Amino acid sequence: MQNHERYIAEQFVLNTARNVFLTGKAGTGKTTFLQNIVDKTDKSTIIVAPTGVAAINAGGVTIHSMFNLPLTSFIPSNDFVDFNLFTNRYGLAKRLKLSKEKRKIIQSLELLIIDEISMVRADLLDAVDYVLQFVRKNRNPFGGVQLLVIGDLFQLSPIVKEEVLPVLNNYYKNLYFFESIAWKKSNPVIIEMKTIYRQKDNKFIRLLNNIRNGEKRREDIDRLNKNFLLNKQDAGIVTLTTHNYKADNINNQRLEELPGKEYYFQAEVKGKFNEYSFPVSETLILKKGAQVMFVRNDPSGKYFNGKIGIVDYLDDETIKVKFPEENTTIYVDEEEWKKVKYTIDKETNTIKQKEEGVFIQYPLKLAWAITVHKSQGLTFDKVNVDLSRTFAPGQMYVALSRCRSLDGLILSSKVNSNNIITDKSILDYHQNIELESDIEQILELEKTKYDNNRLIRSFNFDYLEEVLLFWKEIIIEGEIQGQGNAMLEYNKIEKEFMKLKKVSDSFRNQLSLLFKSGTNDDHIIARTEKAIRYFTDNFHSEFFLPVQVHINEYRIKKNSRKYIRLLREVLSEIKAIINKLYQLKFRDNKIFTGKSLLENDKKDKNKISKPKQVKGETYKITLQMYKEGKTLQDIARLRGLKIGTIESHMTRWIEDGSVDINELIEKEHLKELIKFMQIHKEKSLTEIINECPVETSFKELRWVRAYLK
Repeated sequence: MQNHERYIAEQFVLNTARNVFLTGKAGTGKTTFLQNIVDKTDKSTIIVAPTGVAAINAGGVTIHSMFNLPLTSFIPSNDFVDFNLFTNRYGLAKRLKLSKEKRKIIQSLELLIIDEISMVRADLLDAVDYVLQFVRKNRNPFGGVQLLVIGDLFQLSPIVKEEVLPVLNNYYKNLYFFESIAWKKSNPVIIEMKTIYRQKDNKFIRLLNNIRNGEKRREDIDRLNKNFLLNKQDAGIVTLTTHNYKADNINNQRLEELPGKEYYFQAEVKGKFNEYSFPVSETLILKKGAQVMFVRNDPSGKYFNGKIGIVDYLDDETIKVKFPEENTTIYVDEEEWKKVKYTIDKETNTIKQKEEGVFIQYPLKLAWAITVHKSQGLTFDKVNVDLSRTFAPGQMYVALSRCRSLDGLILSSKVNSNNIITDKSILDYHQNIELESDIEQILELEKTKYDNNRLIRSFNFDYLEEVLLFWKEIIIEGEIQGQGNAMLEYNKIEKEFMKLKKVSDSFRNQLSLLFKSGTNDDHIIARTEKAIRYFTDNFHSEFFLPVQVHINEYRIKKNSRKYIRLLREVLSEIKAIINKLYQLKFRDNKIFTGKSLLENDKKDKNKISKPKQVKGETYKITLQMYKEGKTLQDIARLRGLKIGTIESHMTRWIEDGSVDINELIEKEHLKELIKFMQIHKEKSLTEIINECPVETSFKELRWVRAYLK
């Protein structure tokens, strides 16, 4: 499926920092392109989409959840607004109380992929821009993050509530994403995929192009209407409707008409998975003979997203689907859809996906009818189109373009010129989409510029300053032992960091001058390798080792859990910086060729001596915290130990009289236990608990036995 436009788009995304709008007619492979980019890129990447289902299908999250955006419309100014309907810049800044991890994810972000961009409003994209600039402290469009936006403007349009439109019109010419203030400032590359893989019939392709472009040709309408009520054979035909209720009514009615038993298949939902993001019904109801559609691609090729079949056999645990035209039948297994969240890999400081929830269900839905909206991205051999109530721009084009050929198309209502609705602003914008004649030269210049800037940015350590400031705040809170010593250690680290920061600023300026002067690559690589050795040596000796020693000093101190967790985060940041410097590439060549200092640390386990805990110290810490009035549950939580461990500590202190057992066991209950245990003191605790006339536990029996000793 390689072609010129695809190659150019891929190169711009993978090897430059330019924003890219990838568009194309239905069936040109935009979804495949997205998947390939995610597999190939080494950039810290996040995928977002405007709806929950679109996000699940794209393998990402919703725009609103990723950037903590309100559901209200966004005003790209600080003008006064009705906060029930709108959020201005000031209001958005107030609600940006992001978790430390979310903030770090946004700061690490290099590539933001937005799928189904045609549904994203201009104000929503400007809200994303504001969050990125605000969190990253970067005034460039989108905070310096590269955007890849994918979609077809001639298909599904953004939804705008009537009550907000008059206000938004004061800021935007129209609400398509390309009117976003940030997008227009970002100098994007617009690339249209032109090779159509869905349809092979050139006459049908030309007809679809005319409708897509809003051309109301009499001959096209007459040709379509020849298919009115044509070929009413039911097998494999999917009816496309404009409204959900129509599709539901058709499916329910056809299922009801089938003879035989209904079978119910309940989805299994694990972890966090919002019901609005369920890719198929939580309860799938089927009968033998039901027409179904697959909603996933099978890795082995047995079925694909949009493939139609007939249920051939059912029992409580088995579904077999037949494909009549191919005369084949397959067993259908349950599939998993994963709800992901983005986290930071502590080893590499890069963004990674973490599974948050799983939805397990058969990848099927009733398919006598489906809405035009939900058919986007699907391909059918036979389509029955009901366009009697077309109400949105692009709806007719999406419906017709789902079908592979005119031979498989059936119209249940005649079409007329009024059904062809295209927004003039889209036509005007689209007319200017054409690859520049010198796009190859532009690409090469952008590649060089990106490679140069990426190398320069690799020696910017400013983000570590924020981590160090948080370390200082924890010390100042004063909830740790040896506050003065901790502050002394922090001051030493901070002093070394400020010295190193000055050197890094100077080196980045040197690199900029070398690039401007046209210095050859070999000299830059040699100069950079020396810099890598210098910075890794300093980060290791002046940061990594001292922080490791500091952690070991505090591991045996009480009330240090939060502080140690913070120190480990600092250590993780330093380690990630060192590893990133070692892995740096320039013109696709790895720069550093020596041995990692971190590897030496792993081999030499005696390099960092760990202070041994004083014998009995852990018991004493528990006793001290108990004397301070903390509950056993609090002690376990604060010390990061199991409750059973803390209870065993208490057994020791009950035995030597340091703890009064009456504070732990109710008086009358204690009397009963003492009386029984004195009689049966030779028996094991298991025997006692089985014979004891009052309800008790091993914990209480151990405490009573310790008390009696």
